[in-house]
Amino acid sequence: MKRDNPHAIIPSDSVQLCLEDGIKKIELLLGETYGPSGKNIIFDRKNISNPELFKNGSKIIRNLRTNNEIENLVYLMLEDSFQKINSVSGDGTKTFFLILSYLVLNGFKNITQNTYSLETKIGITKTLDYALKILNDKSLPITTKKFWDKVLERYIPQEDSLVDIFREAFEKIGKTGQLKLRTETGKKSSLVLERGMQISRGYFSPYFMTDTKKMTVQFKNPYVLISLQKITLDDGYLIRLLEPIIYEKKPLVIVSSDIDDQALSTLILNKINGILDIAYIKIPQTFLYDKTILEDLALYSNAKLITSSRDWKSVKKSDLGQINKILLTKTKSIFWAKSDLQDELIEKKCQDLKQQILFSDSDYENEKRETRRRNFTGANAIIEIGGVTDIETSDLRSRTEIGLLGAQACLYEGVLPGGGLSFLQLTEELENWARSNLHGNSISGSRLVINSLVKPIQTLMEQQINKNTLIPQSLIKLEKIKKIQDLYSSYDIKQNKITNIIDSGILDSFKSIRIGLQTAASLTYSILSIANIII
Repeated sequence: MKRDNPHAIIPSDSVQLCLEDGIKKIELLLGETYGPSGKNIIFDRKNISNPELFKNGSKIIRNLRTNNEIENLVYLMLEDSFQKINSVSGDGTKTFFLILSYLVLNGFKNITQNTYSLETKIGITKTLDYALKILNDKSLPITTKKFWDKVLERYIPQEDSLVDIFREAFEKIGKTGQLKLRTETGKKSSLVLERGMQISRGYFSPYFMTDTKKMTVQFKNPYVLISLQKITLDDGYLIRLLEPIIYEKKPLVIVSSDIDDQALSTLILNKINGILDIAYIKIPQTFLYDKTILEDLALYSNAKLITSSRDWKSVKKSDLGQINKILLTKTKSIFWAKSDLQDELIEKKCQDLKQQILFSDSDYENEKRETRRRNFTGANAIIEIGGVTDIETSDLRSRTEIGLLGAQACLYEGVLPGGGLSFLQLTEELENWARSNLHGNSISGSRLVINSLVKPIQTLMEQQINKNTLIPQSLIKLEKIKKIQDLYSSYDIKQNKITNIIDSGILDSFKSIRIGLQTAASLTYSILSIANIII
């Protein structure tokens, strides 16, 4: 059968040139956006009403397509790596590409000279592993408010007072709090706090909704019943419990592991007929295996946790908890504590969890404890990203999302001097290590890595020299900068001077560097191993 669009095979002697050409074009394009003086790129997206501004490497690659099929193939190969780095660290895609392009383009030269081998690959791998070990040891934890403020200034966009808004958000919810972004075109950016304990289950039936437009349940001063036992009408205990609550005309929220059809129908009929404001939340099986979620909710609402049939048989109104208010959606429930006394109990529980974290060696258990502590404190915030126009709002939202990931990456794994300085400081130590630990073609692989690590700071310097002719090239010497050994010192490319990392905010997250170097090595191997291209 005749193919309408037969494949074309690019012969092996042309593959290298094709790949090189595609990578060089991306290098030229991304170079314009790199560093503090980098510019935006605007895309005319044919299927969308408005063009979009991009500076983020991941988004540029994702939207970049040409009429050249081979170039598009290169872009697609890079897209997954860019997205991976961007999604986990929010930063470092362009630094990653500078290192990758050097490794690939110079790796091709080695292949031409018939020197690229398994030993070369081993040299690249071992050198990068050792480099990451050194960088991990040198990474600085965020230990002070001043340091954290500088991290926010480094990553969060300066427009619309966003840095101040983020600073307030983290002060309110803590550095481990849950923070979400929302877009509000035509408004100024603002902070919305969601206080209260959350669980990842909402109302069981839409019949319980109090606001059909918003699709929510909202009660003030409701009673709360929390039970590990199945709710049923067979024994009559539920009806006995409901009677005084109906008489009092207060709302009731039931949280349990299960409910039979008859009991559910009774609750719904009471709601529909206006007899009782009521809602039911069915907890998942995982809550039964880990009862701490319900135990915490019981403490938070001052309720007795019904754990056995004996508890259920003797349940009375005094066993119910009370909260100030509750908000239920289809997927989540938020409880707000009732009294100052309850706040004191919650604070004591949070301190207990904090002490358990300090004296425990289990990362798994400590992560659970930290999640519980965060839930007790009601650590939830929404930052509404504003803008005059859709294009402005979209651009600001995009940069803010990336910035937040970058700031959090610094918080999780520490920071290093920015602007490529941390890479430059590695080179001499790596050279000494390679001479002692590598041999043969593995030395050539190590040399590729060492030279690639100089590329980011070289690119920044070249940009600045081109932009500012008042700075003589003679003043900017890599060997001089390399000798900076103070962990808290960095190099200010704009001012051509040594500066303090905390004061200047010139820093990078270790996480973005780690992911970038690991990804660069992996993709280098893949590209250099291509023999033919079929399009």
